[in-house]
Amino acid sequence: MDSGLEGSARANKLGAWMGIVFVVLFVAGFIVFPTPDDNKDTAKWQQWWTDSGHRVGAIIGAYLMVFGLLAFVCFMWGLNRRLHDRGGMMITFGSLFVAFAMISALVRASVPGAKQFGDVPVPSGDFARQFDQLGFALLLVAGALTAGAFVAAASYLARRDQILPGWLTIAGYVVAVLQLAAALFFPFILFVLWILVGSIVLLARASRADTVVAATAT
Repeated sequence: MDSGLEGSARANKLGAWMGIVFVVLFVAGFIVFPTPDDNKDTAKWQQWWTDSGHRVGAIIGAYLMVFGLLAFVCFMWGLNRRLHDRGGMMITFGSLFVAFAMISALVRASVPGAKQFGDVPVPSGDFARQFDQLGFALLLVAGALTAGAFVAAASYLARRDQILPGWLTIAGYVVAVLQLAAALFFPFILFVLWILVGSIVLLARASRADTVVAATAT
């Protein structure tokens, strides 16, 4: 196999794998990040971050989400290099999503992180709760809107260049529109699922392309 083609195939596979890594790490970070069962009980928030186990869980969760978002950057790079004409708007909206999501994770982890690493006194329950809600707002409003714009642009470009199947690009348009209601949380889950399915499809297509090239070479 030509070294250039081989290198391109490896890069395509890497980008697809990074999409899967993004989903795994980002979802794991959400699951690991602990919050009180009764989110509206300020008394529970008052005591929540005094528990070192809760603080460590939040810090680990934030790290997992940040690492997942870095993997998303690699996925976006891999998708972009497959295009005949580079997708400037896709990269712009994808980068904005990464920025908002990273800020969201850091804002949510700021109170437990400050206590764990700087021994800063835990603020009042209402203040701690509002910080967590601010983090969610950044993710599910600004982050989700830019994620929707990314999916719409990616779906258009992938359909134009026949990188993804038609049914998945149409689903991408639907997912993009639903991000307008991402404050309900479920629409944002659909965005993550679209990235997962798209990554699996890209990986499968890259594997089939390798098989065809290998058969042709022999």
